[in-house]
Formats: sequence, C-alpha cells, structure tokens
Amino acid sequence: MKNQDFNLLNRIIIGPGYPFRGGISESNQALHNCFQENGKKSTIVSYSLQYPRLLFPGKKQTMDTDVNQHNNHNTINLINTLNPFSWIKTVNWILKKKPSYVIVRYWHPYFALCLGLIARMLRAKSIFVIAWVDNAYPHESMPFQQFLSGFFFKSCHAFLVMSRSVKDQLVKCGNILDTKIHISPHPVYSVFGDIVDKKIAQKNIGISDFSIQKNEKYILFFGLIRAYKGLDLLLDAMALGKMKHMNVKLIIAGEFYDSKKQYMQKINALNLVDRVVLHDYYIQNKNVKNYFCASDIVVQPYLSATQSGVSMVAINFNKPMILTNVGGLSEYVTHNVDGYLVDPNAESIVSALQDYYDHNREKNFSSILERKKLSYSWLGLARHV
Repeated sequence: MKNQDFNLLNRIIIGPGYPFRGGISESNQALHNCFQENGKKSTIVSYSLQYPRLLFPGKKQTMDTDVNQHNNHNTINLINTLNPFSWIKTVNWILKKKPSYVIVRYWHPYFALCLGLIARMLRAKSIFVIAWVDNAYPHESMPFQQFLSGFFFKSCHAFLVMSRSVKDQLVKCGNILDTKIHISPHPVYSVFGDIVDKKIAQKNIGISDFSIQKNEKYILFFGLIRAYKGLDLLLDAMALGKMKHMNVKLIIAGEFYDSKKQYMQKINALNLVDRVVLHDYYIQNKNVKNYFCASDIVVQPYLSATQSGVSMVAINFNKPMILTNVGGLSEYVTHNVDGYLVDPNAESIVSALQDYYDHNREKNFSSILERKKLSYSWLGLARHV
C-alpha cells in the first residue's frame, strides 16, 4: 500500500455517503472529496438500506437536501445490511472496478456481519482491506458485541483510527498487532460554510431577541442527544448558582436519540426553562455555522468518547471548547491554552466557564485554534490510506 504511487491508486470507500446524514457520512464524503480534489480516483459504495426503521432511534436517516449538490455521482448505493444477496452483488461490483485497496468504515457491531463477509470475500480475491474504525465497541453496549466486532476485525488487513484511545481498544479487545494500526487525527470539517459574525449568527437562529440584556452569554451543546454525551451533567451545571450569576444561557441543538421527556422534566425541575434554548431537531448543514458562531464556547460533557466530529467542527470555526477528560477528547485541547479539559462533574464545568468569562479568553483561545486547525487536514489522513 505505502510503496505504490499515491496518485495512481484506485480506492473504494465502503460506508454511508450523501444523502445519509451524520458525521460518518460527512467524513466519508470529505475523504472522498479530498481524493478527488487532489486528482486521485475514489468511489463511495454506500447503503441502499443502512438501519432498519425499528433499530434507528432518530426521525430519518437521510438529510433534506438536493444530493446533486454534493457531487453524488461518485457514490453508489448497493449494500442492504439485511440482504446477503446485496453483499455478493457489492463484492462483484467492486471487483469489476479493480481497486488498489478498499477502505471499510466501521463504528458499530450491527454492521459487523455484513461488512465482515464483504471484506472476507474481497480478501479472497486478493484485495487489500483497510478498516477505518471509529469505535472498537459501541457507546451503548449490545449483546455479542465483542464477538461481532472481532469477526469484522479478523476480516481486515490493516486499521486506521483517529485517536489513541481507539488504538488501545483495538489492541486490547481486537487482539490486533500494534504495527497494523495507523493513527491520524480526525480532520476539521470545512463543508459548513464560513465564519459568521456572532450577532448575525444569533439572529439567524432566532435568539437575537433574547440578547437585549447586556453581557448575556451563550454556550453550545451540539449534536445528537444520547446518554453518553452527558447533557444531564451540563444541565446540573446550569442549575448551580454561579452559572445563574454569570448570566449564561445554554443552546441545545440536536435531535434526541434518548427520551426527550426525561430531559424536559429535568429542565423544568431545575427551573432552567428561561435559560435553555432548545432546538431539538437535526441541524441541516447550511445552518451548522450559525450555531457555532452564535455561541461563546462549545461544551462537550461526555461521559465516554473516542473522538468527536463536533470538536472538529468547533475547531473549524475557531470556537473554544470545554471537554471532559475522557477517551480521545483530550487530544483536541491544550488545557488553559485553547480550551479546557475538565473532570466529568458539574463543578468542574462551571469553574472552567468562570475562568473563560472572567478573563475574557475567547479572542486569545480562538486565535490559537485558527493556527492549530491547519494541522488537521483531510490530505494528512488520506496519506495514511
């Protein structure tokens, strides 16, 4: 793989592409676009059916957009995760393309059997298979997860991960040799548009009418709402007296993948209704910039993590972050230099916010992030595959 001419290789990326929504699709598309923009051959082999409706916690799996605007002619939807005949069809289609190698995106044991068998059929025909792994095991456990993931891992020649924590997971639970695993940091997303003035961004998301009071501050929790992301913890922090005195409001922007009812009950019980701006739906790509640019800082109070696409969107917009020091999140921030790494508890989050606002750190942190993001390129990741 490394000894061949990077420009002449023909690559297949197996994983969701547009119009599927979410960070996995966005990053597959970003890598594909990187290859294309640098004159490299690339095709995404995506899904005709990704999750059956019964297993998908969100409202829909695709985005509301014209897929033609996303250079979709190099994406083909072949894989039905419930139909083994489609797996054979996929392998035959890939073999006709004679790829130099195949990159298989893996993030959940649900896909292990499907992708593992596809990978094994390709290996039998001497196709080199690279697993691009987001999680060695899922954030929410499921039956037989270690067996299923192990089946997939044994189907691949080499592995690409975006954090040291995932590499450690692979070595430990996948019994994979260290030398087969390559690390490249999660690149920044640049598909969401340019930086917008804060006041304009606030107007665009409908909160400018609430900004009449002087020194009103906004923090952002962004992305799909799932238990491991710690929104409960952030609500506890919002309820502390110090936060109220700081005149901080919390923007929650994302679709609930957990029960919305339990969060609403907590917001009401903690008397936070007037201090929480809730936009509980999937944020379309064209609006993402407004949420990040409208806020002063992004808070990710995760209870567990590997890497985070949300962090990379924040860095793209030069937006400082408060991250809990779990999993791979610590790799994105230098504490007290361009953001904060805190313990996963309410008091630690509040202390970081106090320091941020009391010392007016936004401008300095943002300028450091503007330089830092240059080291998180898609071409850098592409060089590892």
